[in-house]
Amino acid sequence: MKRLLSVVLAVSVLLMLLAGCAAAPKTQDNSSLDYYYGEGSVAGAPAEVQPEAPAAEEAPAPVESAAPAEQAEYESAGSSFNFDNSIMQPGVNRKIIFEGEIEARTKRFDEDLNTILTKLKEYGGYQQNARVSGTKPEKWQDIGRSATLVLRVPSKHFDDFMNVLKGLGETVSTSVNGRDVSEEYFDTQSRLRTLRAQLERLEALLEKAATLEDIIEIENAIENTTARIEDLEIQLRNYDSLIDFSIVTVYLTEVNDLQTVKPADKSLGDRISTAFYDVLNVLARFGEGLLIFLVGGSPLLVPLAIVAVILIALFRARKKKKAAARNNQPPTGQNNQPPTI
Repeated sequence: MKRLLSVVLAVSVLLMLLAGCAAAPKTQDNSSLDYYYGEGSVAGAPAEVQPEAPAAEEAPAPVESAAPAEQAEYESAGSSFNFDNSIMQPGVNRKIIFEGEIEARTKRFDEDLNTILTKLKEYGGYQQNARVSGTKPEKWQDIGRSATLVLRVPSKHFDDFMNVLKGLGETVSTSVNGRDVSEEYFDTQSRLRTLRAQLERLEALLEKAATLEDIIEIENAIENTTARIEDLEIQLRNYDSLIDFSIVTVYLTEVNDLQTVKPADKSLGDRISTAFYDVLNVLARFGEGLLIFLVGGSPLLVPLAIVAVILIALFRARKKKKAAARNNQPPTGQNNQPPTI
């Protein structure tokens, strides 16, 4: 009897062990499906998604893809765990965005503007934005023209183009800025490779889906991954555009040369005529100023003028009265008595 119980107990233990071994691959399949779906996956995917081959042969596939070749490339492209091949090393092709700005004044506006555009074309650049305002000065009061140019120049010709601009007219101010985006650029590249590999795995998984629920779930994951890939591709294209073509902003102002013209090269008659008209202009400006002063000060000047006229009239009347009194007074030292006979 004891021997029979021992045999039954041993058989029970063996069956339990076999049941545990059979359940293990199913757990591995679920974890691999979660890996393919990413963070937005639903845990506990149905077993129909997996092929009917033995679990021992299919389960290792997701585990091998958990460390793809893209991850090794990411580490060599700038991961913080691999300092030997870091982007901070001098030998790495760095991604730098150059921007330049210059402000200049010129007496040869047309020639200098034509020189800028000609050199831009020679270097293979183009105008991103350009604006010219004003008119050519014809009188000494005219301000002149001004131009604002936003130019895109190939980065390899950036220094040469800036030197050309510094040689035009009179440079008022200049600035150059270089922004290193190597870390952001290589990190974006690595994330893009990872997402593309994930998209391939999702597409392969979609072909094995057996139920409508699994198909919809995988298609949603594919749509989200595709959108993220497109965003990163746009970001890389923007980086490439700014890195390959530097931005140069030019502010060009025309100087009115008529303001400094001297009449020394004119004839004597022209010089006399110019001086005569200058005197007339001075007198006219003086008369205008005097008229403005009188009109503007009339509220105060009119009462003062009336008071002054009254005072002058009183002073003259008093002076006349004193003069009449002196004429009626007899001379000093004479007697007013009649003469005796």
